Amino acid sequence: MSGLVTACQPPASSANNEVNGAKKTPIIIDADSVTMTPEYILDVKPSRYQPSLGLQGKIEPIQQAQMTAAQDLQIQKVLVTKGQWVEKDTPLLIVQRQKLDDSIVADTASSNPTTETDSAALVSSKPSADTQTDNSNDQESTLQEVVNSKNTTQPITIRASFSGRVDNVYVESGQHVGARERLLHLSDDTDLRFVATLPIQAESQLSVGQNVNFTAPGMTDKFTGQVSKLTINRQIEQLLVYVHVVKNEASRGTLKPNVIVTGRVDYGQIEVGTIVPKHGIHDVDLTEIQKPPYRPLSPLTANVWIIKQDQRLTRQPVEVIEYDPSTGQYLIAGVSNDSLICLVNLPPESAGKKVVIS
Repeated sequence: MSGLVTACQPPASSANNEVNGAKKTPIIIDADSVTMTPEYILDVKPSRYQPSLGLQGKIEPIQQAQMTAAQDLQIQKVLVTKGQWVEKDTPLLIVQRQKLDDSIVADTASSNPTTETDSAALVSSKPSADTQTDNSNDQESTLQEVVNSKNTTQPITIRASFSGRVDNVYVESGQHVGARERLLHLSDDTDLRFVATLPIQAESQLSVGQNVNFTAPGMTDKFTGQVSKLTINRQIEQLLVYVHVVKNEASRGTLKPNVIVTGRVDYGQIEVGTIVPKHGIHDVDLTEIQKPPYRPLSPLTANVWIIKQDQRLTRQPVEVIEYDPSTGQYLIAGVSNDSLICLVNLPPESAGKKVVIS
């Protein structure tokens, strides 16, 4: 009879008993329990941390303008060169319209009106679909059309309406250009920012004025910025976080436009996490945070096996907060202090089974 009963019971199985690259005592999994030695069990080790969000974006001038022709023009003379710094009201181009029409120049990537004519001018503006820039007052990007109030084909001088650097000149003296062709790009590279995207849900954790610490590839300096504006972009269903670069000795003359930077902004109160070795964390690629700044840019979710107070196993979702290169361990959030952590990746059917210590 005893032989018959034994034969009818489901066979026991063994879990992968390799922990941290070393073979350990086998784990026995049967119908109702999981038998393991204490070497597989980790007490919760609490550690305090400051919650933060990762931000990444491209450095760009806050004030910039891409000027294009709003109609056919003849370029009478180019008065500036690429790389030249110009003050406000400096003449940039002398142009002549080819037909009697009001529109002269369209500024398609501007924070402020950037061109003027010698004669009286009117400036109309509307939102620009292809730019996401703002001025020092964090206004929305605009499409500026400089309109000459005198219906004339006399030469017209286009002037800069803010001080900045001529990044590119796309035309030459004597050249004919058609409507929508680029003329000149002007920007103030002394006042910089970057724009990061986050899930819309992060809006409640951020506010204008929060400090942002960030770094740039290949640079040892650490830079500082401040959140200047928060905007929800419904087209991409993302939160746009505008970060104004603080002018100081570290940033002045070091940061340049088009550099990709990565930073973090703290929020909320100090929280408590748990320190866990790599082999206790499952269902996640940890490669991303094994290099500076050792924190994920976006939330990094994983699973751990937890032994609850009733000694039953459960698969617990957690968030990986940080990697400590000095210890090779990770800080996770989502485990209560009254639990134990199982340091092995058990099969899914282990959930709900009782842990037996051998």
